[in-house]
Amino acid sequence: MIAFCLDRLGDDPGFLVGGEIPQLGGNARAGRGWLVVEGDESDRTIAALRPEIAVVTNVDLDHHSEFASYAEVESLFADWLAAAPRSVRGDELEPVEFELAIPGEHNRRNGAVALAAVALAGYSAEEAGVALREYRGAARRLEPRGEAGGVEVIDSYAHHPQELAADIAAVRDGGRTLVLFQPHLYSRTRHLAHAFGASLASADVVAVTDVYRAREEPVEGVTGKLVVDAVADARPGMEVGWTPAVEDGARFVAARARAGDRVLTLGAGDVDRAVALILEALA
Repeated sequence: MIAFCLDRLGDDPGFLVGGEIPQLGGNARAGRGWLVVEGDESDRTIAALRPEIAVVTNVDLDHHSEFASYAEVESLFADWLAAAPRSVRGDELEPVEFELAIPGEHNRRNGAVALAAVALAGYSAEEAGVALREYRGAARRLEPRGEAGGVEVIDSYAHHPQELAADIAAVRDGGRTLVLFQPHLYSRTRHLAHAFGASLASADVVAVTDVYRAREEPVEGVTGKLVVDAVADARPGMEVGWTPAVEDGARFVAARARAGDRVLTLGAGDVDRAVALILEALA
């Protein structure tokens, strides 16, 4: 959002961010204006960045193999913010009051952060707000992927309980929401299974695959079934399926979807490959 606003305001920013931004032609480019960099706390490398304007949207415990507690994460970011000449903290701001082209209160909160940062960079927040209304989001961030049989399929990179809850709430439009979730990392699944269950219980139908291992070795007893059991505990009687393979999950949600529903694929692994399978099954 920050890079997009600066671009539309004529700054010609350079940027290095995690997600592809179709309206900007990718996730990185050189520029003559401000350089916008998305940092990462998963391995603490964000501490090596020394920005003129430091921006933190929110803080949560997401990487359990690196941090022992939320307090440790908070301390890292507090020190990083304190070292910057100027800073923005999302938890100190109210969401923007206007509607965006992308859904969700979390995006309106991100919008407030972006406007504050752009203002610190020397631009009009009011003019940046006009530009922000045109922002259509990043790939795999609540990305509409198609519709078949009256069912819309949306894909998102969400892989933390708060992210899941935010995305499920964002796509609610009066119809049912069916979710296919792929847990990411054994360490995260082990520590957050209960919270995942509580978040997923806000959907109408849920399928959970096995864990996407990424950089970790398997941990005995830690599978996606932990999340399935947590959903069942959080909302007894809810329709929830243990579908270890992505293909199984795609078939499960497609078989239960009906016109007017939305299907949401969630996860930071390769769950997005289920999108084509779901659309094909619904056609």
